[in-house]
Parts: sequence; C-alpha cells; structure tokens
Amino acid sequence: MPMKKRSITLCGIAVITILALVCAGCGGSSMSHTMTPAQAQAVEQQIGSAVAVAMQSAAHGLPPANAERHSLAAAVNAVQPDQTTDCTGSSTSLMCNIPVSSSAACPGGGTIAVSGNFDFTLNNGSGSDNTTLTITPTNCSVDNLTINGNPNVMLATTLNFQKSMIQFPVTLMETGGITFGPNPSGSCSLNVTATVNSLTSCTITGTVCGQSVSGNC
Repeated sequence: MPMKKRSITLCGIAVITILALVCAGCGGSSMSHTMTPAQAQAVEQQIGSAVAVAMQSAAHGLPPANAERHSLAAAVNAVQPDQTTDCTGSSTSLMCNIPVSSSAACPGGGTIAVSGNFDFTLNNGSGSDNTTLTITPTNCSVDNLTINGNPNVMLATTLNFQKSMIQFPVTLMETGGITFGPNPSGSCSLNVTATVNSLTSCTITGTVCGQSVSGNC
C-alpha cells in the first residue's frame, strides 16, 4: 500500500508539471501581444501627423516632402475653396475636387500613405463635404514598433462651409486595423475621434489597440 500511495503521488506531480508547462505564460500571453499606452499614443500621433501633412499638401498643391507639419486643426482649415486650382465655377456656384495623395516618412523608417479626395459643391459659399481618407502604414517604425495596415485605417469626416469658410467644430472619426511587431506583436483595431474646435484647438480621444489615447492634435 505505501508503494501505491507513492505511485499516485508521483503521477499527480507529473500531471501538474505537464499542465504547468503547457500553460506556461498563458496568463501573460495577452500582455506580451499588447503594445504599451506610450506606444499606442505614439502610433496615434504618427497617424495624425501623416494626415495633417496630407491635408496641407493637398490644400497647397505641394509634394508631401515640402508640406509643413502643422497641427491637424490648421491642416483642416487649409482645405478651403480655391477657384484657381481644384475648383471651378462662378462666384455663386463652385465645384471643388481636391485630391489627397501623400506618403509621409516615419521616424524609424517606412511610410504612412494617405489617399482620398475632398469633393464638394458650394452655392453662395455654403455647402458640405463627406470625406473618407484611406490611411495605409507600410513598415512604419515608431517607438520600437513596426506597423502595417490590416488592411488600412479609415478617416471619415464632414466639412461644412458658410461664406466659403469651414465651420467649426469638425469631427474626424478614425477606425480600422493595424498589425504591429516585433516585440510585442499582434493585430488590433483603432477607434479614435479627433475634434477640431478652432484653428488652434484640436483634441483626440479613443482607443488604439485597446489602450486609451488622448491629448492635443
């Protein structure tokens, strides 16, 4: 009988050891595949910067490399009707199609491309535009992470005009997915709202890869 008890005890220890090996790191696996709050904030700032450069480039007809890195608030305001470039019509009716095609460099290499167009008609200076821009990071390195689109990030906004001027506030909704790596690595979604209240006031709130992000834009 003593030998039988010893055999049962050893068997139990063996089972526990196997389970421990199989589940080693189970509790921490989600953490190892989650970027830090600081990394999430850095990713969002880089995306916001790329959008601002793209808007400035489109509004002023400049190559992305020559567009100044203004705030997103100033970039939104730069999308104004310009009859001499991307707008045609008369003083009372103006049709505008402002294309956006930009590729901004990331700090550690790679790029973030932004594409789409602002397409609107103004009657006596009033009108609106529902725009969706496609944001595609490609091997974009920021804060020790390399991000790619999964497949991309979408930025949707509505611009309202009165007297040919953009009316504030302007809300920009950022959704979609990215992959990131190498350490941590994984894939995740973004859900961020940028609210532009004036030429100098822009705030962001939301989540990037499950981490809360906030601040000025």
